[in-house]
Amino acid sequence: MSEYFIFHGIDHKVGTTMVALSVAEALAERLPEKKVLFLALNGRESAEYVRAGAESVDALKSRLESRLLGEEELIAHCFCAKNLYALGGIANEEDERYYMPEAASFLLDVAGRAFDFVVADGGNRLDNGLAFGALLYDANRFLVLTQQETALARWEKRKALYERLCVMPKAYVLNNYVEKDIYPADYVARRFEEERERFHCVRFVQGGRRAEIERKTLWASAADGFADDIAALAGALTGETADAFAARKRRRRWKSFI
Repeated sequence: MSEYFIFHGIDHKVGTTMVALSVAEALAERLPEKKVLFLALNGRESAEYVRAGAESVDALKSRLESRLLGEEELIAHCFCAKNLYALGGIANEEDERYYMPEAASFLLDVAGRAFDFVVADGGNRLDNGLAFGALLYDANRFLVLTQQETALARWEKRKALYERLCVMPKAYVLNNYVEKDIYPADYVARRFEEERERFHCVRFVQGGRRAEIERKTLWASAADGFADDIAALAGALTGETADAFAARKRRRRWKSFI
């Protein structure tokens, strides 16, 4: 049975795409016998870290609407490097209103039959059909946020809505984390009245802008700190240790399509 991991951002530009795609890369590298799929379900193309580009979900729209998409057809439309596959999001953002939540649900159903791990970038909006469909799906949800007051306050304001929708996250990802920030993870956990163990910290590293220019993730760049934290997060998702993921990373640089 496939495992699903949906990453949802509390706001735009908290690094949801970078985190989700890096986790997919880490899973594919550590588990070469498994097929890993990255899905962009955030209402945008989200191919900024894919050097060769990625097929847009637009090519499958009619098949999704008619519920005729099959596993082999989905695989054929994905960009592939070794055991890592990727399907980009909506190429023309003006067309996002034409996608309903049911399309995301059906796509995830098909993906689960074709891949061992499905990692989805669920964006940050509740008024986007694909993003909302991903959030509603029965999967492991992770909320991506930062230590900024605006991000923390936004979650506090929106938490009740997520509770009513029954889409609360399984855990939180504090991205661009700075240990000496005035809002450390312990403080955020107390503020949210959550257990500290539910917060995964992904350190801030230099090179984010260069990653966009070079069209590759910080994981592919072997960025110190970031790669270690992504390894820890991927290990937590699969029940393996962070060292198991990091050891392979140290032995050789990951050669992906990123």
